[in-house]
Amino acid sequence: MAELTDAQRKRKEAREQRRKSEPEQAEEDGSGAQPLDAVKNAAKVAAAGAAVGAAAAAARALGSRHEEDGEDEPEAEEGAEQEHPEPQPQDEQEQEEPRAEQPSEEQVDQEQEQEQQQRDERREEPVEGEALGDARNAAARAKEHLEELLGKPAESVSALERTHDGWVVVLEVVELQRIPESTDVLASYELELDDNLNFRRYQQARRYNRSQGNRGEEA
Repeated sequence: MAELTDAQRKRKEAREQRRKSEPEQAEEDGSGAQPLDAVKNAAKVAAAGAAVGAAAAAARALGSRHEEDGEDEPEAEEGAEQEHPEPQPQDEQEQEEPRAEQPSEEQVDQEQEQEQQQRDERREEPVEGEALGDARNAAARAKEHLEELLGKPAESVSALERTHDGWVVVLEVVELQRIPESTDVLASYELELDDNLNFRRYQQARRYNRSQGNRGEEA
């Protein structure tokens, strides 16, 4: 094999040097890339940590806001209760209503006296007469009322009067029969009827023996 010329030998040495220098460069580039990746990883970790911290801070802020809102709610409710008071029970409202004034005893007495005066004045006025048939009807009706009330027959009509608003009839009733008849016990009953001959009142006027009836003496 012929010896290489100087030019060829130099080119060969140059190629060998390039071959040797490429792996070293590659190693240098790899070692140089490692610090760059580490920086990138550290930046990612820092960013993640910052995000976690921001999220935690936001959660704390949100929780404190909820707590403040929760503390303010009762005050709002209290204000609402003050604006809308509860309705009072019906009994208390009725008690608060003013009651009508009751008339005094003096006023009642005065009214009764006035009514009595009016009745007395009417009695003093003359009463218009009635037909005899109306008087008989009034006496018969009074007799029916008294017999139904006492359960005893009325013996006779001793008095009959027409009033402004009705009739007054006096009937004689045998209270106790004896022998002889002159010793019978009788009683006078006064009945008051209205204009329609309906019963209004009755009372016993007197009680006497038959033998004393003519003299009007009480037993």
